[in-house]
Amino acid sequence: MTPFFSIVTPLYNKEKYVQETLKSVLNQTFSNFEIIIINDGSTDNSVEEVKKFNDPRIKLYTQTNQGLSGARNSGIKKATANYIALIDADDFWLPHHLEQLYNLINTYPSKGLYCTGYTLQKSATIFHRAQFNGLPENFKGIVPDFFKHSLQNCVAWVSAICIPKDVFNDVGDFDPEIFSEQDTDLYIRIATKYEVALDNTSVSAIYNRTMEDGISNALFKKNIPKFVFTYKNIEKNNQDLKKYIDYNRFSLVINFKLASNNKLSKILIEDINLNNLNLIQKTLLYLPNPVIKWLFYIKNKFKLNALFIFKPKEG
Repeated sequence: MTPFFSIVTPLYNKEKYVQETLKSVLNQTFSNFEIIIINDGSTDNSVEEVKKFNDPRIKLYTQTNQGLSGARNSGIKKATANYIALIDADDFWLPHHLEQLYNLINTYPSKGLYCTGYTLQKSATIFHRAQFNGLPENFKGIVPDFFKHSLQNCVAWVSAICIPKDVFNDVGDFDPEIFSEQDTDLYIRIATKYEVALDNTSVSAIYNRTMEDGISNALFKKNIPKFVFTYKNIEKNNQDLKKYIDYNRFSLVINFKLASNNKLSKILIEDINLNNLNLIQKTLLYLPNPVIKWLFYIKNKFKLNALFIFKPKEG
């Protein structure tokens, strides 16, 4: 029997987390699925942890390291189901996640992207539920404007979504040339062409950020991701998309300031319509790099929810 969902999991050096991730998938109340794990050249014991499971729905493949986009794309190509759900090897699902997606698909067929509510886990005891700008907390339905409602937390998060395979065939897969914003680029391609369905009546997925080291991650950013330039013609006629990408430009500026890359920061700032930013964001753009690093250290040390930074200004 063809599975309803193909679950794609990229795996690279996640031996500490992958067992709990797979347990959360196998514990789903909806069981008609396959799990496609793409071991992207792990150098730790990740593969050994996966092999401890004895479930015919788990399919493990190994390839030389191609990065996150390459691993996800390999899994998508191997998928036999019509609906692709994704989960990274350090995130977790609650038992009703796939059932919630299944019901959403049946209620709103033929959409480009299906999303569920999620929460960000900062520590063993600190969780921040994702908030979507301008939507009621328990919203369920077709998202009126994906970009407008994604200015605080994004309506779509990669481990809490499902994408029909024919949508991938239409808009393309994850862009392997983008280092860490490939999901944002994909959402733009989908949401400019298709409707997006969301069920935020409950949280069904957990974004594990307990091991996040933002400054270390920022040091890997050597180039401006091409998606901030790709959609300029569309931005001219879609102010909500322009604002959404400006918010992403703002986040990239902060990352480049953390890495003391003033050249790339300046290029991005010149491309932002400052009227799209709130006062806090505009202030942060022009603070000295050491102050930004200190503020970021405080945020991480105390696991603060910096959602107010992305709160759109009134009017």
